[in-house]
Amino acid sequence: MRDIGKFSEPILSVRDLSVAFVQGGQRTEAVRGVSFDLQAGETLAIVGESGSGKSVTALSTVRLLPDNADVTGSVVYRGTEMTTADARRLRGVRGNDISFIFQEPMTSLNPLHTIAKQIGESLALHQGLVGRAAAARTLELLTQVGIRDPEERLGAYPHQLSGGQRQRVMIAMALANNPDILIADEPTTALDVTIQAQILTLLADLQRARGMGM
Repeated sequence: MRDIGKFSEPILSVRDLSVAFVQGGQRTEAVRGVSFDLQAGETLAIVGESGSGKSVTALSTVRLLPDNADVTGSVVYRGTEMTTADARRLRGVRGNDISFIFQEPMTSLNPLHTIAKQIGESLALHQGLVGRAAAARTLELLTQVGIRDPEERLGAYPHQLSGGQRQRVMIAMALANNPDILIADEPTTALDVTIQAQILTLLADLQRARGMGM
């Protein structure tokens, strides 16, 4: 149960969110009437069977939906209505204030780029870190997420890492810009049971240390 006195305004507030996809004259309801609040440092779980709209709900928070999506309702992040925010504001929030970890890192990581390059691109884009500063920050992030021998992994490509290591790299990328909110979309689905437990423990530890909403 929440201690009401402990929390102020939520950092993310969703009200009556509905999402439908229109294609070929057909309208498919993916999300209907979802409402919730997320406080700073709080963990919120959206539970449902496959295809129930969990991922669509998560992606709706920063409008990462295809053009044929019809969205109604309200998504407010720190006072900004995300459903009507302009492109500049959305770019500032995506991957910076709100970061994502997806189910399968092999579809999110670029197979042609090294781990150092992929994390470095995010650091350069959002924080202006390049060169030695970016390399040092990348090494720090890999260490924080429990990558063994992180110096040796900087030049590795995704296919050279295990599934658990790839997911740790995705977590490092998501944390690179110190987000307010970390959205984990079934991040352990493709991993074996032992690695699943390790990743979930890691996420919980990082959340407590950083005070993120998740």
